[in-house]
Amino acid sequence: MPVAPPTKERPSSSGGVLLPLAAVGAGLLCLWKVIQICSVPVHPRCVTVVYDTRRKTVLCTSADREMHRESLPRVSHFGVSLYFGSAMMYWSRTWLLVPPSSFFGVFTLPRGVFEEPGESVNCVVEEVAVRDGSVNIMATVFYTISFDQMERYLAAIGPEPPNEVIGKAVAHVARVRCAEQSAGILLSKTRREATFMGPYKDHLTSKLMSEAAVLVNDVVVESVVLLEGG
Repeated sequence: MPVAPPTKERPSSSGGVLLPLAAVGAGLLCLWKVIQICSVPVHPRCVTVVYDTRRKTVLCTSADREMHRESLPRVSHFGVSLYFGSAMMYWSRTWLLVPPSSFFGVFTLPRGVFEEPGESVNCVVEEVAVRDGSVNIMATVFYTISFDQMERYLAAIGPEPPNEVIGKAVAHVARVRCAEQSAGILLSKTRREATFMGPYKDHLTSKLMSEAAVLVNDVVVESVVLLEGG
C-alpha cells in the first residue's frame, strides 16, 4: 500500500510582518518621547531663543522664519550639521525643538521688543542730587532690540529681559546729568524739555547701545518731585 509523502508545513508569515511593525512602533514611540523632552512651547506674544550656554551664542529663535533670517552670521559658531539642524528646529508655530543637552538653554523676550514703538520700562530714580537740592524722578523708557543684534545682546546682558540693565542706566545717566541742573529746570516741563531731555536721551541711548545692544526709542519723564529740605 503506497504511503503518501509527508506534506511540508508552510512557514507562517505573521512573524515576518509583526517584527517590522514592532520596530516601527518602537521607533515612533522613541521619537514621540524625544519630541516631548526636547520641545518647548512658544507663546504667541513672545520670541523664544535657543542659545549655547558655553559660548553665549544664539542657535535659533522662534522668529527666524517670519524675520526671514535664513542665514545669519551667528550660525557660523556651530558645526555644519548643526547649521542645517537649526533650520529644521522650528517645526511649528507653537513649539520649538531644543537639543537634548545641558549645553543649550532657552529664554524668552516679549515680541514687541523687535518692533516699534517697542516695549517700555518704568523707572524710579530716588534722591538725585541737583545743584540746589535733590529730587525723585519717574521716567518711562521705550526700547527695541535689533533681531540681528541678538548675539551682542546675549553676550552683554545674558538670557533675560533688559529691564534691570535699563533701570541702572537710567539712574546712572540721571545722576550724571542732573548734577549740572537746578531743581527749577527739572520741575518745569517746558524748561526740562528745552535744556535737559535732549542731552539726557543722547547719553542714555549711547550707553545702552554700546553696553547692551538696546536701542532707546524714547524717554518720557512722568514726574519730578522735589524732596523736602532740597
